[in-house]
Amino acid sequence: MAWTRGQLWDKVVEQAQNNPKYLEALKADPRGLMEKQLGTAIPAGVNVKVIEETADTYYVVLPAITAEGAELTDSDLEKVAGGGTVKGDASCDSAQGCAIGVTVVDVSLV
Repeated sequence: MAWTRGQLWDKVVEQAQNNPKYLEALKADPRGLMEKQLGTAIPAGVNVKVIEETADTYYVVLPAITAEGAELTDSDLEKVAGGGTVKGDASCDSAQGCAIGVTVVDVSLV
């Protein structure tokens, strides 16, 4: 099954909240766990970090900024192409950990 980045995010959060062993593995080795779930190696130059929110701290994660004039690779274009739509309410007004993405991945969650 192909998953969007948002669907993957939702499933990872659900697993982390409901499965203490999964949460422990995610914190201990996020790269290893994500590589297992994605079924592919994550490039060595890509860092994978887990940041856990607290009751008094909310994190806003901004996407990387590409240098002006830089072109997307064919692979990057494929990730954002397709004209998909978001079902339901796409706002983050009251959602914890709200994320909307377009990267399609194939996962098998623990």
